[in-house]
Amino acid sequence: MILQENDIFLRPLEERDINNIYISWFADAGVTKFLEARNISAVDSLNYLKKGKETGLDYIFAICLSSSNLHIGNIKIGPIKRKEGISDLVTVIGDKNYWGKGIAAIAIKKAVDLGFKKGGLRKFSASINSLNIGSIKAYIKGGFIKKGVILNYFYNDINNIISISNKNFCGM
Repeated sequence: MILQENDIFLRPLEERDINNIYISWFADAGVTKFLEARNISAVDSLNYLKKGKETGLDYIFAICLSSSNLHIGNIKIGPIKRKEGISDLVTVIGDKNYWGKGIAAIAIKKAVDLGFKKGGLRKFSASINSLNIGSIKAYIKGGFIKKGVILNYFYNDINNIISISNKNFCGM
């Protein structure tokens, strides 16, 4: 079942969100297959969250289900380059039960709207491994446009099979 815009909401990630379930997302090879954040500890996560708040360079939002308030993923606006009014946007749906339901695209739209309306941003970008088809589809469905490709950028070791893939730049 594909979810609709009112089926999820974003709220600032809080220290209490960084629990065993949250940490398990970043220990799951499927969830982290295309993420830089892997096997992170609760202490590392808390420090990262605090640093983002202190510097104002990173804003991490919990992606939650409206029906139950269940925290199922994160979306990060950052690092923000204030002078240029630009930011990266990084999305992870940590709870695999909610993969393929259109949640990432909805969260992307909502985060971009927040960044434009409340954050004073004018542009967003995302760099995505070309093997991460689901993420590319989510960003495009979320309003991003493919802007460019760097060939042979990522080194992938998936199930002991080595491959090289492209880096796709998407933006809006």
